[in-house]
Parts: sequence; structure tokens; C-alpha cells
Amino acid sequence: MSLTLAIIKPDAVAAGYSGKIISHLEAEGFKVYAMRMSRAPS
Repeated sequence: MSLTLAIIKPDAVAAGYSGKIISHLEAEGFKVYAMRMSRAPS
């Protein structure tokens, strides 16, 4: 089994596209095993 890391860009999160992006990935056969939101230090 291989694993894939997906990172959603901050502008997409701010625009509210996170749910649509995750739904699209799941529709393509990916399974979400974990999800975490974090901010990089500035």
C-alpha cells in the first residue's frame, strides 16, 4: 500500500474550497486517513 500526502494551499482554504477538494480526491479513489490544519510560523 502506498500513501500520498496532499497539502491544500492557504488561498484555497481561505476561499472555502477545502471540502470540495477533499470530495474530489475521495471521488478519485483516495481515502483520507488523517487530516490536520496547521499554520507555518511567520
